[in-house]
Amino acid sequence: MEIEKTKAYKTLKKSMLDSLEARGLVEDVYKDKVLEYMTLWGQLRELQADIKARGVVVMDSKRDMMVENRSVSLATQVSKQMLAIYTALGLKPAESSGRKEGTDWDEL
Repeated sequence: MEIEKTKAYKTLKKSMLDSLEARGLVEDVYKDKVLEYMTLWGQLRELQADIKARGVVVMDSKRDMMVENRSVSLATQVSKQMLAIYTALGLKPAESSGRKEGTDWDEL
């Protein structure tokens, strides 16, 4: 299945575009950056799948030894670029917690 056809892809892309539109950032340059981000998002999913399937280290048959799975370092680079685009677009992560300061959780 192509990553662009997944519900997660469509939902994230729509959310990012809606956020930009709400702030009046509707020019093509912003939409292009969202598409670039989404391309990287798909690549990161593929790298993560490779790491899950093959592990963090893999056998290098030429050297007959275990070496780092290149997908690990590539995933880090892709993630950094995604964060740079996300920040440049002025987007902010959604609150991961519904709690507010001063609640009982702060005492734990």
